[in-house]
Amino acid sequence: MSDNVTIAPTVYLGISGVLHPSESTYNLIHGRSPLTDGHSKYESAPVLEHALENWPEVELVLTSTQPWAHGLESVLELLGPSLAARVVGYTYQDLTTKVTRGVTTRSGTMRALHISNEDYWRMSKSDIVATHVEWRRPDRWIVIDDEDILWPHDVRRDRLVLTDGCVGLQRAEAQDRLRTVMHMNFGRNTK
Repeated sequence: MSDNVTIAPTVYLGISGVLHPSESTYNLIHGRSPLTDGHSKYESAPVLEHALENWPEVELVLTSTQPWAHGLESVLELLGPSLAARVVGYTYQDLTTKVTRGVTTRSGTMRALHISNEDYWRMSKSDIVATHVEWRRPDRWIVIDDEDILWPHDVRRDRLVLTDGCVGLQRAEAQDRLRTVMHMNFGRNTK
C-alpha cells in the first residue's frame, strides 16, 4: 500500500460466530446444528448493516475462512448488496498473494516472499489482523470476532467486539459493544 493513500475506517469481520452461529461451537455446546434450532446462515447481516448505516465510509475486510472455502462471490452474495459493496478484501487472499515480507536466506541475502499457506493457517486471528493492519495501515479499525484468545490488551479493550459463537451479533450486549467500539474508533456517526 502506498504511504500517501488515506485508508478508510475498517472493520475486520469474522463470519461464523458473528453473522450466524458457528456450526462447530454450537454443536459442541448444544449437541445439534444451529439450523435445527431455527438459526440461518448470515442471519445477523442486517444487524451489522444497520449498525454501519451511520458510517458510510467504513470498509470491511473479511477475516473468515468462508471466502477461501466457498469463494468470495458466494460470500458477497450471502452478505447482501449493502455489506458486499463495503468489502475490500479478505485476509487469506491479501496475506498470501499481496503482502510480502523480507526473509533472510541462508546466504545472508534478503528475499521478499508472500506468507505461505502453511504460515497463514498457523497464525492466530489476532496475528492475522495485526499483520493485515500493518500492511493496509488503516488509521481507524475494529475487529468483530468470536475468537477470544491472544488479542493484545489494547485491542481487546478498545477495538474488539467479541461475540458469543453460538449467538453472534444477535445478542443485545454484542450490538451495544459494537456501537460503543465504532463510536470510540470511528468518531461521531454521520447521521
